[in-house]
Amino acid sequence: MLKVEIVLLTNNSVLPFQDLQTNYKLNFVDLNKLYATKLLAEHGLGFLINIYDMDDLDDKWNPKLLKKIIFDTGSRNLTYLHNLDVMGYNVEDANNIVLSHWHYDHTGGLLPILERIKKEIPVICHIDSKYERFFRRSNEIKDTDLNGKSKQEIEPLLSSNKIVLQEPATLERIKELNGKIFYSKHAYELFKHKDLKITVSGEITRNHEEEDFNNFFLLNNEKLQVDKILDDKCLIFEFKDYILILNGCCHSGLMNTIDYVKGLTNKLIAYIIGGFHMENASEERFRATIRYLKTFQDDYKPLYMFPIHCSGERFVQEINTSRIQNIRAFNCSVGSIFEFKTSNF
Repeated sequence: MLKVEIVLLTNNSVLPFQDLQTNYKLNFVDLNKLYATKLLAEHGLGFLINIYDMDDLDDKWNPKLLKKIIFDTGSRNLTYLHNLDVMGYNVEDANNIVLSHWHYDHTGGLLPILERIKKEIPVICHIDSKYERFFRRSNEIKDTDLNGKSKQEIEPLLSSNKIVLQEPATLERIKELNGKIFYSKHAYELFKHKDLKITVSGEITRNHEEEDFNNFFLLNNEKLQVDKILDDKCLIFEFKDYILILNGCCHSGLMNTIDYVKGLTNKLIAYIIGGFHMENASEERFRATIRYLKTFQDDYKPLYMFPIHCSGERFVQEINTSRIQNIRAFNCSVGSIFEFKTSNF
Protein backbone atom coordinates (compact mmCIF):
# COMPACT_ATOMS: atom_id res chain seq x y z
CA MET A 1 0.00 0.00 0.00
CA LEU A 2 1.22 3.49 -0.89
CA LYS A 3 0.46 6.73 0.92
CA VAL A 4 0.43 10.01 -0.98
CA GLU A 5 0.96 13.05 1.24
CA ILE A 6 0.36 16.49 -0.32
CA VAL A 7 1.44 19.37 1.92
CA LEU A 8 0.25 22.89 1.11
CA LEU A 9 3.24 25.06 2.02
CA THR A 10 2.38 28.32 0.25
CA ASN A 11 -1.09 29.76 -0.24
CA ASN A 12 -2.84 33.12 0.10
CA SER A 13 -4.43 32.43 3.46
CA VAL A 14 -3.85 30.90 6.88
CA LEU A 15 -7.04 29.61 8.54
CA PRO A 16 -5.91 28.38 11.97
CA PHE A 17 -9.36 27.26 13.15
CA GLN A 18 -10.31 25.36 10.01
CA ASP A 19 -11.29 21.78 10.76
CA LEU A 20 -12.52 20.10 7.61
CA GLN A 21 -12.25 16.66 9.20
CA THR A 22 -14.73 17.39 11.99
CA ASN A 23 -17.01 19.88 10.27
CA TYR A 24 -17.35 18.11 6.92
CA LYS A 25 -16.06 14.58 7.66
CA LEU A 26 -13.20 14.95 5.19
CA ASN A 27 -10.90 12.36 6.70
CA PHE A 28 -8.23 12.87 4.00
CA VAL A 29 -7.29 16.46 4.93
CA ASP A 30 -5.84 17.69 8.21
CA LEU A 31 -4.51 20.93 9.71
CA ASN A 32 -2.39 21.21 12.84
CA LYS A 33 -3.63 24.36 14.59
CA LEU A 34 -0.38 24.81 16.52
CA TYR A 35 1.56 24.86 13.28
CA ALA A 36 -0.99 27.14 11.67
CA THR A 37 -0.42 29.85 14.28
CA LYS A 38 3.24 29.96 13.18
CA LEU A 39 2.72 29.67 9.43
CA LEU A 40 2.83 32.57 6.98
CA ALA A 41 0.68 33.25 3.91
CA GLU A 42 1.45 35.18 0.74
CA HIS A 43 0.13 35.47 -2.78
CA GLY A 44 1.67 32.32 -4.15
CA LEU A 45 1.41 28.56 -4.31
CA GLY A 46 3.69 25.67 -3.44
CA PHE A 47 3.30 22.00 -2.51
CA LEU A 48 5.49 19.24 -1.16
CA ILE A 49 4.48 15.72 -2.20
CA ASN A 50 5.73 12.61 -0.41
CA ILE A 51 5.07 9.07 -1.65
CA TYR A 52 5.52 6.39 1.03
CA ASP A 53 5.57 2.59 0.85
CA MET A 54 3.46 1.64 3.87
CA ASP A 55 4.45 -2.03 3.58
CA ASP A 56 8.20 -1.33 3.86
CA LEU A 57 8.90 -0.12 7.42
CA ASP A 58 12.26 0.50 9.09
CA ASP A 59 13.24 -0.44 12.65
CA LYS A 60 11.37 2.61 13.95
CA TRP A 61 8.21 1.68 12.04
CA ASN A 62 8.66 4.53 9.60
CA PRO A 63 7.47 3.88 6.04
CA LYS A 64 9.98 4.01 3.21
CA LEU A 65 9.98 7.25 1.20
CA LEU A 66 9.72 6.34 -2.49
CA LYS A 67 9.46 9.79 -4.05
CA LYS A 68 9.57 13.44 -2.98
CA ILE A 69 8.31 16.09 -5.40
CA ILE A 70 8.29 19.86 -5.06
CA PHE A 71 5.42 21.32 -7.10
CA ASP A 72 5.83 25.10 -7.34
CA THR A 73 7.96 27.01 -4.85
CA GLY A 74 5.82 29.87 -3.58
CA SER A 75 6.47 33.55 -4.13
CA ARG A 76 9.21 36.05 -3.30
CA ASN A 77 8.59 36.24 0.44
CA LEU A 78 9.91 32.67 0.78
CA THR A 79 6.99 31.35 2.79
CA TYR A 80 7.64 27.93 1.30
CA LEU A 81 10.85 27.44 3.26
CA HIS A 82 9.56 29.16 6.39
CA ASN A 83 6.49 26.93 6.52
CA LEU A 84 8.54 23.87 5.60
CA ASP A 85 10.71 24.43 8.69
CA VAL A 86 7.76 25.15 10.97
CA MET A 87 6.12 21.86 9.96
CA GLY A 88 9.33 19.88 10.31
CA TYR A 89 9.74 18.77 6.70
CA ASN A 90 12.89 18.88 4.58
CA VAL A 91 13.67 19.12 0.87
CA GLU A 92 17.28 17.92 0.86
CA ASP A 93 16.17 14.52 -0.41
CA ALA A 94 13.71 15.80 -3.03
CA ASN A 95 13.75 13.96 -6.36
CA ASN A 96 12.11 16.50 -8.67
CA ILE A 97 11.02 20.11 -8.83
CA VAL A 98 8.04 20.72 -11.13
CA LEU A 99 7.05 24.29 -12.00
CA SER A 100 3.46 24.70 -13.15
CA HIS A 101 4.47 27.84 -15.08
CA TRP A 102 7.06 30.58 -14.86
CA HIS A 103 5.28 33.29 -12.86
CA TYR A 104 6.83 34.89 -9.79
CA ASP A 105 4.16 33.63 -7.38
CA HIS A 106 5.03 30.04 -8.27
CA THR A 107 8.80 30.29 -8.78
CA GLY A 108 9.88 32.86 -6.18
CA GLY A 109 11.39 30.27 -3.82
CA LEU A 110 13.21 28.23 -6.47
CA LEU A 111 16.77 29.49 -5.97
CA PRO A 112 16.74 29.35 -2.13
CA ILE A 113 15.29 25.84 -2.32
CA LEU A 114 18.07 24.79 -4.72
CA GLU A 115 20.61 26.28 -2.32
CA ARG A 116 19.25 24.10 0.44
CA ILE A 117 19.09 20.89 -1.62
CA LYS A 118 22.79 21.11 -2.62
CA LYS A 119 22.63 18.25 -5.12
CA GLU A 120 21.71 17.84 -8.76
CA ILE A 121 17.96 17.80 -9.18
CA PRO A 122 15.73 17.95 -12.29
CA VAL A 123 13.67 21.12 -12.64
CA ILE A 124 10.78 20.40 -14.99
CA CYS A 125 9.32 23.43 -16.76
CA HIS A 126 8.52 24.74 -20.25
CA ILE A 127 10.60 26.50 -22.89
CA ASP A 128 8.54 29.68 -22.36
CA SER A 129 10.37 30.19 -19.06
CA LYS A 130 13.13 31.74 -21.20
CA TYR A 131 11.01 34.75 -22.15
CA GLU A 132 10.39 38.05 -20.44
CA ARG A 133 6.68 38.25 -19.67
CA PHE A 134 4.31 41.08 -18.89
CA PHE A 135 1.07 41.25 -16.90
CA ARG A 136 -1.43 43.99 -17.55
CA ARG A 137 -2.22 45.59 -14.18
CA SER A 138 -4.50 48.43 -15.30
CA ASN A 139 -7.67 48.27 -17.39
CA GLU A 140 -6.49 51.48 -19.02
CA ILE A 141 -3.93 49.44 -20.98
CA LYS A 142 -5.29 48.17 -24.30
CA ASP A 143 -4.03 45.35 -26.51
CA THR A 144 -2.75 47.89 -29.02
CA ASP A 145 -0.58 49.48 -26.32
CA LEU A 146 1.42 46.25 -26.04
CA ASN A 147 0.95 43.83 -28.92
CA GLY A 148 3.76 44.12 -31.47
CA LYS A 149 5.65 46.73 -29.44
CA SER A 150 9.28 46.56 -28.33
CA LYS A 151 10.29 46.71 -24.69
CA GLN A 152 11.67 50.20 -25.25
CA GLU A 153 8.34 51.39 -26.62
CA ILE A 154 6.47 50.31 -23.48
CA GLU A 155 9.04 51.67 -21.03
CA PRO A 156 6.71 54.51 -19.85
CA LEU A 157 4.08 51.90 -18.94
CA LEU A 158 6.64 49.85 -17.03
CA SER A 159 7.81 52.86 -15.03
CA SER A 160 4.18 53.78 -14.21
CA ASN A 161 3.50 50.30 -12.75
CA LYS A 162 0.55 49.83 -15.10
CA ILE A 163 2.11 46.60 -16.29
CA VAL A 164 4.32 44.15 -14.39
CA LEU A 165 7.51 42.68 -15.78
CA GLN A 166 8.18 39.01 -15.07
CA GLU A 167 11.88 38.24 -15.40
CA PRO A 168 12.81 35.07 -17.32
CA ALA A 169 14.41 32.06 -15.68
CA THR A 170 17.92 32.71 -14.38
CA LEU A 171 19.31 29.69 -16.19
CA GLU A 172 22.96 30.17 -15.26
CA ARG A 173 22.18 30.58 -11.57
CA ILE A 174 19.90 27.54 -11.61
CA LYS A 175 22.72 25.55 -13.20
CA GLU A 176 25.23 26.83 -10.62
CA LEU A 177 22.93 25.53 -7.89
CA ASN A 178 22.78 22.06 -9.52
CA GLY A 179 19.32 22.50 -10.98
CA LYS A 180 19.07 20.52 -14.20
CA ILE A 181 16.46 22.23 -16.37
CA PHE A 182 14.21 19.87 -18.32
CA TYR A 183 11.86 21.49 -20.82
CA SER A 184 8.65 19.58 -21.50
CA LYS A 185 5.83 20.41 -23.90
CA HIS A 186 4.32 16.95 -23.66
CA ALA A 187 3.00 14.74 -20.88
CA TYR A 188 5.85 13.41 -18.74
CA GLU A 189 5.64 10.37 -16.48
CA LEU A 190 7.08 11.25 -13.08
CA PHE A 191 6.30 8.13 -11.05
CA LYS A 192 4.86 4.72 -11.81
CA HIS A 193 3.69 1.92 -9.53
CA LYS A 194 1.08 -0.78 -10.08
CA ASP A 195 -1.45 1.26 -8.05
CA LEU A 196 -0.34 4.82 -8.81
CA LYS A 197 0.97 6.83 -11.73
CA ILE A 198 1.92 10.51 -11.53
CA THR A 199 2.07 12.48 -14.78
CA VAL A 200 3.13 16.06 -15.48
CA SER A 201 0.72 17.42 -18.07
CA GLY A 202 1.88 18.73 -21.39
CA GLU A 203 0.50 21.77 -23.16
CA ILE A 204 -3.25 21.83 -22.59
CA THR A 205 -5.41 22.31 -25.65
CA ARG A 206 -7.76 25.30 -25.48
CA ASN A 207 -11.21 24.24 -26.69
CA HIS A 208 -13.52 26.39 -24.55
CA GLU A 209 -13.71 29.97 -25.84
CA GLU A 210 -15.02 31.22 -22.49
CA GLU A 211 -11.65 30.43 -20.94
CA ASP A 212 -9.64 32.50 -23.42
CA PHE A 213 -7.74 35.60 -22.24
CA ASN A 214 -5.38 38.28 -23.56
CA ASN A 215 -4.04 40.15 -20.54
CA PHE A 216 -0.62 38.46 -20.56
CA PHE A 217 2.21 39.14 -23.02
CA LEU A 218 5.70 37.80 -23.66
CA LEU A 219 8.72 39.23 -25.47
CA ASN A 220 9.67 37.09 -28.48
CA ASN A 221 12.11 38.28 -31.18
CA GLU A 222 12.18 41.69 -29.48
CA LYS A 223 8.42 42.18 -29.94
CA LEU A 224 5.57 41.66 -27.49
CA GLN A 225 2.94 39.08 -28.36
CA VAL A 226 -0.08 37.70 -26.52
CA ASP A 227 1.01 35.04 -24.03
CA LYS A 228 -1.43 32.14 -23.78
CA ILE A 229 0.70 30.68 -20.97
CA LEU A 230 1.25 27.42 -22.81
CA ASP A 231 3.56 26.35 -19.97
CA ASP A 232 0.53 25.93 -17.69
CA LYS A 233 0.91 22.46 -16.14
CA CYS A 234 -0.88 20.29 -13.64
CA LEU A 235 0.04 17.03 -11.93
CA ILE A 236 -2.22 14.06 -12.59
CA PHE A 237 -2.35 11.36 -9.90
CA GLU A 238 -3.84 8.21 -11.39
CA PHE A 239 -4.89 5.82 -8.64
CA LYS A 240 -6.43 2.42 -9.33
CA ASP A 241 -10.00 3.70 -9.49
CA TYR A 242 -9.84 7.49 -9.60
CA ILE A 243 -7.91 10.63 -10.54
CA LEU A 244 -6.59 13.52 -8.46
CA ILE A 245 -5.63 16.72 -10.30
CA LEU A 246 -3.16 19.10 -8.64
CA ASN A 247 -3.20 22.54 -10.32
CA GLY A 248 -0.79 25.43 -10.32
CA CYS A 249 -2.87 28.35 -11.60
CA CYS A 250 -4.98 26.56 -14.22
CA HIS A 251 -4.41 29.37 -16.73
CA SER A 252 -5.64 26.93 -19.38
CA GLY A 253 -9.03 26.97 -17.66
CA LEU A 254 -10.73 24.35 -15.55
CA MET A 255 -12.84 23.00 -18.42
CA ASN A 256 -9.86 22.69 -20.76
CA THR A 257 -7.79 21.07 -18.03
CA ILE A 258 -10.45 18.48 -17.22
CA ASP A 259 -10.89 17.75 -20.94
CA TYR A 260 -7.14 17.21 -21.22
CA VAL A 261 -7.06 14.80 -18.27
CA LYS A 262 -10.07 12.89 -19.54
CA GLY A 263 -8.25 12.52 -22.85
CA LEU A 264 -5.53 10.60 -21.00
CA THR A 265 -7.76 8.37 -18.87
CA ASN A 266 -11.44 7.52 -18.47
CA LYS A 267 -11.17 7.10 -14.70
CA LEU A 268 -13.35 9.11 -12.34
CA ILE A 269 -11.97 12.53 -11.36
CA ALA A 270 -12.48 12.56 -7.59
CA TYR A 271 -10.30 15.45 -6.35
CA ILE A 272 -9.07 18.75 -7.80
CA ILE A 273 -6.73 20.82 -5.63
CA GLY A 274 -4.91 24.09 -6.42
CA GLY A 275 -5.39 27.31 -8.34
CA PHE A 276 -8.44 27.61 -10.61
CA HIS A 277 -7.79 31.19 -11.80
CA MET A 278 -11.40 32.29 -11.38
CA GLU A 279 -10.84 35.38 -9.23
CA ASN A 280 -11.55 37.80 -12.12
CA ALA A 281 -13.52 35.43 -14.35
CA SER A 282 -16.29 36.88 -16.48
CA GLU A 283 -19.93 36.10 -15.80
CA GLU A 284 -20.00 34.10 -19.03
CA ARG A 285 -17.09 31.95 -17.86
CA PHE A 286 -18.69 31.37 -14.45
CA ARG A 287 -21.93 30.21 -16.02
CA ALA A 288 -20.18 28.02 -18.60
CA THR A 289 -18.01 26.39 -15.92
CA ILE A 290 -20.99 25.59 -13.71
CA ARG A 291 -22.87 24.08 -16.67
CA TYR A 292 -19.83 22.02 -17.57
CA LEU A 293 -19.38 20.66 -14.04
CA LYS A 294 -23.00 19.53 -13.97
CA THR A 295 -22.47 17.20 -16.91
CA PHE A 296 -18.75 16.41 -17.39
CA GLN A 297 -18.96 13.02 -15.69
CA ASP A 298 -21.82 10.75 -14.74
CA ASP A 299 -21.06 9.03 -11.47
CA TYR A 300 -22.57 8.84 -8.03
CA LYS A 301 -19.25 9.29 -6.23
CA PRO A 302 -18.39 12.81 -5.03
CA LEU A 303 -15.95 15.27 -6.54
CA TYR A 304 -14.12 17.31 -3.89
CA MET A 305 -12.67 20.60 -5.11
CA PHE A 306 -10.18 22.79 -3.23
CA PRO A 307 -9.95 26.06 -5.18
CA ILE A 308 -7.16 28.11 -3.60
CA HIS A 309 -4.62 30.84 -4.40
CA CYS A 310 -6.00 32.56 -7.55
CA SER A 311 -9.44 30.92 -7.46
CA GLY A 312 -11.47 33.54 -5.58
CA GLU A 313 -14.05 33.11 -2.85
CA ARG A 314 -16.92 33.50 -5.30
CA PHE A 315 -16.03 30.27 -7.07
CA VAL A 316 -16.32 28.25 -3.86
CA GLN A 317 -19.68 29.89 -3.13
CA GLU A 318 -20.96 29.34 -6.68
CA ILE A 319 -20.12 25.63 -6.56
CA ASN A 320 -21.77 25.10 -3.19
CA THR A 321 -24.94 27.06 -4.01
CA SER A 322 -25.47 25.72 -7.54
CA ARG A 323 -26.69 22.35 -6.26
CA ILE A 324 -24.38 20.34 -8.48
CA GLN A 325 -24.97 16.76 -7.47
CA ASN A 326 -22.04 15.23 -5.60
CA ILE A 327 -19.67 18.21 -6.03
CA ARG A 328 -18.45 20.20 -3.03
CA ALA A 329 -15.84 22.97 -2.85
CA PHE A 330 -13.71 24.04 0.12
CA ASN A 331 -11.07 26.66 0.72
CA CYS A 332 -8.09 25.39 2.69
CA SER A 333 -5.33 26.83 4.81
CA VAL A 334 -1.59 26.98 4.44
CA GLY A 335 -0.31 23.93 6.30
CA SER A 336 -3.15 21.64 5.21
CA ILE A 337 -2.06 18.07 4.59
CA PHE A 338 -3.94 15.89 2.12
CA GLU A 339 -3.43 12.14 2.52
CA PHE A 340 -4.52 9.43 0.10
CA LYS A 341 -3.83 5.68 0.23
CA THR A 342 -3.88 3.32 -2.69
CA SER A 343 -5.98 0.73 -0.86
CA ASN A 344 -9.05 2.89 -0.27
CA PHE A 345 -11.22 5.57 -1.88
